[in-house]
Amino acid sequence: MIKIVPYSEGYKDDVVNLILNIWENEFDFKGLERPDIYDIPNYYQGDPDSNFWIAIKDSKLIGTVGLKKKSNDLAYLKRMVVKKEFRKQGLGVRLLEVAIKFAKEHNIKTVYAGTVKENPNAINFYKNYGFIENDVIPEDITAANDSICLKLSL
Repeated sequence: MIKIVPYSEGYKDDVVNLILNIWENEFDFKGLERPDIYDIPNYYQGDPDSNFWIAIKDSKLIGTVGLKKKSNDLAYLKRMVVKKEFRKQGLGVRLLEVAIKFAKEHNIKTVYAGTVKENPNAINFYKNYGFIENDVIPEDITAANDSICLKLSL
């Protein structure tokens, strides 16, 4: 059984390793700063309107998603990753739904997600959920290397 729960420090090394493995080894995005993954409690959980969740199966980390509030009614998704062998099984949707439910409960009206054009699976994933491509990437919404910005109105 897969559980999705708020992040706890006991999974810090696993979260860092999973995210870096996917972005650096699978997608070859190396040398980028990712300070948020080393300080999740302060970056995501220090604000009551932001959070970070982990997906666990048999005590092993298999996925993550963060939601970072940027203004009164706007937030963005970060660190949405699923371990390769668990993709295409609905886990990404489950993680996304946890973040979206949280956003709605905290009166967030728009959720942004950023990715790169070299990741068509992520683009299609977000579009299938109802996100639409945003022509302009709002300042400080996605990572510096993101070339695609999508948004979902809640």
